[in-house]
Amino acid sequence: MERPVDRVQLGDFRRNLLERMQNINFRIAPGPAALTLTRFLAGIFLLLLVPGNEKSVLIFWVVMWGALSDYLDGWAARRLGKNNYPGKVMDFVADKLFISVALVTISYNLGTLNNIMALVLVGYHLLLLAGLSLISWSIDFPVVTITTGEKLAVLFSYILLVVSSGKAAFPGKRIFISLYTPVLIFAALSALTGLISYFRLLRRILNRILE
Repeated sequence: MERPVDRVQLGDFRRNLLERMQNINFRIAPGPAALTLTRFLAGIFLLLLVPGNEKSVLIFWVVMWGALSDYLDGWAARRLGKNNYPGKVMDFVADKLFISVALVTISYNLGTLNNIMALVLVGYHLLLLAGLSLISWSIDFPVVTITTGEKLAVLFSYILLVVSSGKAAFPGKRIFISLYTPVLIFAALSALTGLISYFRLLRRILNRILE
């Protein structure tokens, strides 16, 4: 019979984690943070859009900016030597919210993205955001851990957003139609990989607590 998790062990783990967190630089670089902020604003803009295919080109360029800003904020932070933890937390939340809003917008407003797949991907991103938020709340500190599977899930989610919005914005461009199915498959597989990677991470953490 397995013994219950010792509260003392959990307390020690929490204290050790918080001690490490105290060494983190909490100053946010204004430039990269401003780029990340535009992703929050872009998500709000998509939420306020009235449904209609006549806005497909606008949605496409908003999605393109969302994907580009995700690269630019990280690039700017590295160039400025400001690639710190608070910036990563902000970037993580911005990605999850923007991607989720954009998936719903393209699926239901434009109809060029499979509804079931859109819901699956939204579920993945919001579940991950909720899970890490719960952990952060439990230890009174924002926790963001980016696995390789998560990086792939974000990458292919953005590619899927660009391709599916491009189908509506530029129906004469065969490249978007040709890429749609393979990208859809890779997006689904990457989300599954991301989920598995976090389960493995959780298992390693629990093993350390129970040692």
